[in-house]
Amino acid sequence: MLGIELTSSATETQDVHQDASPLPSLGPRSRYRFAGPHAKDLSLPFIRRIKGRTYPHYWQPAEAKDEFEARALGHQYAAHLAQMLKLNRQHSARGLLFRIASDMDFSQRGLRRRMCKSFFNYLELLLNLGVEQVDLPRHVEAVNRLHLSLDELEALPRKLGRKKRKS
Repeated sequence: MLGIELTSSATETQDVHQDASPLPSLGPRSRYRFAGPHAKDLSLPFIRRIKGRTYPHYWQPAEAKDEFEARALGHQYAAHLAQMLKLNRQHSARGLLFRIASDMDFSQRGLRRRMCKSFFNYLELLLNLGVEQVDLPRHVEAVNRLHLSLDELEALPRKLGRKKRKS
């Protein structure tokens, strides 16, 4: 692996690529466990606060030196995102990937574009691995029922409020 360790041990912080790769280490492994959603976003290596913006910029990757490094960084960043979501399932389906994609500049050519493409390609690989274990039609139906139920719960106080006023 290139500069990222995804094992569960919190005590090991050695650099796993040991000079075999031109990539710099992205720092010691992170367990990515947080109380709230705000701290988790900023812990990812490609998300930063930038001057003039009141919320984080969700795609501020390191500069790659060549095609290999751009591809490897894209894969690495996707692995960081996957690890963070794996350890914080309660933060899934809250729009983080949408915010990341929204801050990517797809008009750029060259190494930045390669990094974005590699980021999504690796996420597709992970998606393919995960989908093997899911009955998709049943899962989609369950998620849709969940959202309908949540919408009904949200509307319930308004409905109850209207009935009380009429009496």
